[in-house]
Amino acid sequence: MAVAAFHLSITLSLPRYLGQDVFVDFTRRGNLGVDFFFVLSGFIIAFAHSRDVGRPDRLGNYLVRRFIRLFPVYWVCLAVFCALVAMGVGTAVTLPDTVGHWISTVFLIRLDGFIFPIAPAWTLVHELAFYVVFALLIVEKRVGIAVFGLWMLACLLMHQYPDYDNFSAWTTYFSPLNLNFLVGMLAFYAWMHGKPIVVKLAFPIGLTLLATVYGLESRGISYNLLQIPYAVAFGMIITGAAALESAGQWPSNARLLNLIGDASYSIYLTHLAFLGLLAKIMIKLAGYVPLPPELVYAVVFAGTIACGCLLHLFVERPLIAACRKCLGGRPKPSFMTSKAG
Repeated sequence: MAVAAFHLSITLSLPRYLGQDVFVDFTRRGNLGVDFFFVLSGFIIAFAHSRDVGRPDRLGNYLVRRFIRLFPVYWVCLAVFCALVAMGVGTAVTLPDTVGHWISTVFLIRLDGFIFPIAPAWTLVHELAFYVVFALLIVEKRVGIAVFGLWMLACLLMHQYPDYDNFSAWTTYFSPLNLNFLVGMLAFYAWMHGKPIVVKLAFPIGLTLLATVYGLESRGISYNLLQIPYAVAFGMIITGAAALESAGQWPSNARLLNLIGDASYSIYLTHLAFLGLLAKIMIKLAGYVPLPPELVYAVVFAGTIACGCLLHLFVERPLIAACRKCLGGRPKPSFMTSKAG
């Protein structure tokens, strides 16, 4: 939702839309949602598969589960996007025009600087790389630890941040952003093995750290120097929140928030398209009925989230269920309850 808010402010500021800055002061760092996403991914993969580490017999189930979660709905969205662009809809999107570009686009493997038709998919390249390295931990724990450690060290030392206008395989696979996965895994182990009373404190401490790092960046310190502190702050927030929830001190029955959480992947993949479409509709409507920019923003934002949720309910969820029926890879029971006990 933070990323969607960030992109909506940018969209409405463009001359072909409102040409006005709306809520920019509040959303200008909403793209930190990507940093949070990577930390959360590390936590969730460790949560779902920590018991698979060193168990090569479980590799097949791991690969099937990761494939089902990542690719089917992405391929559906990609097919629709490419078809619409081929018909002349979505002029800001470029179709792949070489075999390499198609390989990158379809299989989420970064070969060069091509910008994917679904622009946010650049983050999924990092995600897939993490999945592959984690698979080595399942095949052979010691080898996996060695490879994962060398990868993290290379990302730390090479310090290659991806530039949205100048992607490359180098800046993707050796970006310090990949360190966020490690932070998320460490957050999981802190939650699992730390003393509950201590781990719960990670939540307010993480919020304090996040505010501090944000303040430092606002005063001119480069994000490149603060990316890892941001990741640590997000890791502490996730750890503390998990500890509070497993202790029954965090609300876990908020149906709307749970739905949005379940739909987050669908929202993430489609939010740019829905933002643009709904913004055009609202601006057209504003030509007949005067609408303040803030109202336009609110309606477009809410509509985008709602469309993503509908896509999850009627496309993503049935698609995942069908893939699990055909391929297996059903998720194992959560051990959140046993942890709480």
